Amino acid sequence: MDMLNFVKSVVDAGQLQILAYLVMANLILGVIAAVVKDTFELNRLKDFWKRVVMVFGSYLAVSLASKAMADLEVMRTSVWVALLAFLVAQIVGNLKELGLPLPDKISKFIERK
Repeated sequence: MDMLNFVKSVVDAGQLQILAYLVMANLILGVIAAVVKDTFELNRLKDFWKRVVMVFGSYLAVSLASKAMADLEVMRTSVWVALLAFLVAQIVGNLKELGLPLPDKISKFIERK
C-alpha cells in the first residue's frame, strides 16, 4: 500500500476537506484583514503555516491512533470538533478585524488579548 492510499484509509476525507476549506478561509481573511489594516508582513505567514501543520498534524496523529485502537474513535471526533472551533474562532476574529459587526456575546467570546 502506498502512502497516499494509507492516509486515505486512515482519515475521514470529508472531515479533512472541511478542515482544508476552513484553513484556506482563515488564510485569505487574515491576509485581507492585515492588508486593510496596513499591518501585513510577509514573514508572519510562517506563523500561519505552523498552525496549519499543527491542525493537520494533530488530526492525522489522532486518526492514526484511532485506526490502531477503535476505542479512540471518540478522541478523533473530539479533536476534529476542537479544531473546527479553533478555526471558526479565527475566521470570526478576522471578520471582526475587517469591521463586520458582531453580536456582543460573540465579540466578547473571541476577543483577543
